[in-house]
Amino acid sequence: MTQQPTERSREFASVYVERVTIRNFRGVAECSVELEPDLTLLVGRNNVGKSRILSAIQVAFGGRPADVDDFTIGNSSEPEIDVVVAPTPPRSDSKEDTFDDAIGRRFAGMSQTIREEPFRERIAWRTRIRRSSEGTGARSEAFFLTFNASTGGWVEQRNPSSLSRDHRQAFAVDLVNTGRDLMEELGRRGSSIRKVLSDLEVRDGDRESLEAQLSALGQEIVTGSQTLASIAEALGQLNRLIGSMGSPDLNPLPIRLEELARSISIDLNSGTGAMPIRLHGAGSRSLASLQVQGVLYERRLGNDGPRIRPHPITLIEEPEAHLHPQASLDLAGLLSGLQGQKVVSTHSSQLVTVVDPMCIRILPGGRPVLRVVDLGPADTDAAATHRAFRPSTHQAEMEKLRRLVERPFGELLFANALVIGDGASERAFLPVILRHALRDKAHGICVIDPESMNGTLAQAAAKFANMIEMPWFLFADSDDAGQKAVKSLIENHGGSDMNKVVWAVGVDESGEPLVGGFEHMLVNFDEELCRKTCADIDVTVGTSDSVLAAMKGLKGSGGAAFASRLIEGYPSVSDWPESLQTLVRRLVAEL
Repeated sequence: MTQQPTERSREFASVYVERVTIRNFRGVAECSVELEPDLTLLVGRNNVGKSRILSAIQVAFGGRPADVDDFTIGNSSEPEIDVVVAPTPPRSDSKEDTFDDAIGRRFAGMSQTIREEPFRERIAWRTRIRRSSEGTGARSEAFFLTFNASTGGWVEQRNPSSLSRDHRQAFAVDLVNTGRDLMEELGRRGSSIRKVLSDLEVRDGDRESLEAQLSALGQEIVTGSQTLASIAEALGQLNRLIGSMGSPDLNPLPIRLEELARSISIDLNSGTGAMPIRLHGAGSRSLASLQVQGVLYERRLGNDGPRIRPHPITLIEEPEAHLHPQASLDLAGLLSGLQGQKVVSTHSSQLVTVVDPMCIRILPGGRPVLRVVDLGPADTDAAATHRAFRPSTHQAEMEKLRRLVERPFGELLFANALVIGDGASERAFLPVILRHALRDKAHGICVIDPESMNGTLAQAAAKFANMIEMPWFLFADSDDAGQKAVKSLIENHGGSDMNKVVWAVGVDESGEPLVGGFEHMLVNFDEELCRKTCADIDVTVGTSDSVLAAMKGLKGSGGAAFASRLIEGYPSVSDWPESLQTLVRRLVAEL
């Protein structure tokens, strides 16, 4: 008998994964990341450790068995993954942060009080990966940790309690990788959509009628098709000749609803008529698969278990893969719509601009101890080690950064060096000449125009660079106002290090900046080159003063053209203006 539709009012377990700490796992010596109750984005360049964090979470929650690849090559230490589970944050201003009765009963005796006032309860366990006795594989064991109030950390007891199957069933983890494809999953046993389709939830009273209609429609198709009718007649003749075969019955359609579900076709209409999803691009198929994941959580997850359903943890690798950039802007809504926690690795400069900065975790990379920079506010106005900004300033400063608009803000999060220019022309000019001078090293350099070195945007960008320990430099004009702005910026965020400053026109013999800006630098270097570039973009100039005026009038529209002319006329960096050579040398030293 078909089950009646399950009750949708059943709640998911009122918990979330608060923190994951990884040691000696796949080349990561140590890493600790705090997760948001809803969405957490892991942001960083290739090979910094994003996928390894997802993989460690998957192992810790039983999403996959341990593997020999989980060991660090050349290191005999056993990989360890510690997780700290917290109650779902209360919606009110309640001071108590405690587990509800359902979780309390399931983890009886395993929760720990980590702060008396306000009262906070947590559950933690460690997953340790060991080599199998045969030496050909790996195995894992999980046991609970105890909170040590004197050290403020979680410790392993002499005879710890093991994590049971019942404990694990409070969580459901699933990894969605870049190859996720709804078309492929339709034909694979155990896939999300096959689990969803395992029971169509048709009422018994409707089933008989629907299956009778299927049978009748199938017979009409056979009757209306000369080919199918001929096949049916031929099989009938065979039965008459060899009666032991059984009477044939040709059914072009399944006669039972569950069989029909296996042949479902999903069609998408992008404005030119319906087309099967298999003919659409990988981006559409991947997004459709992710959306079905949400249906799985809503319709199937935990239906065979107790009243409280498992807490869903969805680990997603690069959901923007194969997507049009505009579609990446809509990803945040799709991800937030999924039940439970989502931990997402991404390279999308579009996605990071539309989520709350509190969701973002930046992985600068470059070290065995993997540092994670958290853009969320601190718990109090006092300094906090796990948060980068205090709540009184964090949101405002993040908004200043986001005003850099989509491309520069996204670049900042993925950059390995920052150059703050002093105008739109520099913003267009510097990336071109740096790509020529630095080749592949220029890939991670972000150049921004804050509109004013004295503005709040420049201050926020410099502070952000310091926060993630990213080298930064100023390429600055040296009029009186420019020098004052640069001095203020360096005093506030540069530690009085004037080596962060490259004056556009250069310095005199005593090291003092010569007065002038970007346009003066190029005119002083090669006035004829500037004149020809102006002519290239249909601007006619005469005297030196008119060349300067024309260049200043072009603003950002001429920056790339001047860079191209400079590279064409002077392909060697050693022949460039001294200020540009200085900037290149300092970037090379940092990179």
